Amino acid sequence: KVITGDYGLVCRQLLFSAANGSMHGPATEAKVHQLITMIEEFLKYQQGYFSRAFISTTIDVLNSGLDSSAFQKFLGGTKSFLPYASRTFWREAQHLPHIPTCVIRGVLEPHTTPESLDMLSNTLTKQSGSALHDSQVHVYDAVGHPVYFKNRNGRILKSTDMGGAVQRTHHWSPLCEEVEYVRTDRDVEHGVFDCAKDRHIFPFCDVNARFGIIKYADVEN
Repeated sequence: KVITGDYGLVCRQLLFSAANGSMHGPATEAKVHQLITMIEEFLKYQQGYFSRAFISTTIDVLNSGLDSSAFQKFLGGTKSFLPYASRTFWREAQHLPHIPTCVIRGVLEPHTTPESLDMLSNTLTKQSGSALHDSQVHVYDAVGHPVYFKNRNGRILKSTDMGGAVQRTHHWSPLCEEVEYVRTDRDVEHGVFDCAKDRHIFPFCDVNARFGIIKYADVEN
């Protein structure tokens, strides 16, 4: 978002927005439910081979892990990919009607995919049947307005959504030092993290400044 002192909020920029959810959410939820059922069936069979004390200890360990802060934070983040979480977000959201929205959307290609995202990217392609994504969300979902939920606020956002060209990149492209620990030799060879970082910000600022939405500052001030 860009906020100026005299005018308040004047425009916003969304980078690889997942506000409309992702196929990762429903697909992972279905897999987790299936996994829980399989584990339950396996453990029921094992109850006759272990003591009650061992079973109680095992359940306590599992509960401690599931109740841990780290797991709950992870779970809370992944829930945002689910359809009901997206509907809740858009149902409660309120936005000003005169604020233009720009977006950056990306599509991965073999030479622009970080090696650490290979499996995630291939999984999303397989689950959805479409390769038009940045390994997190598809281009038709990464827009500046709600796609699957209709209300007054959604119509306001759709009318102010300026869109944006699809770029050949991934959703980690703004990062550099933060992803150093997952950078591989292949990433270095292809330069997948070496893109111009200012392309995520300054084209958006220049467009809004050119049309007078972002006001130029007085040189003297």
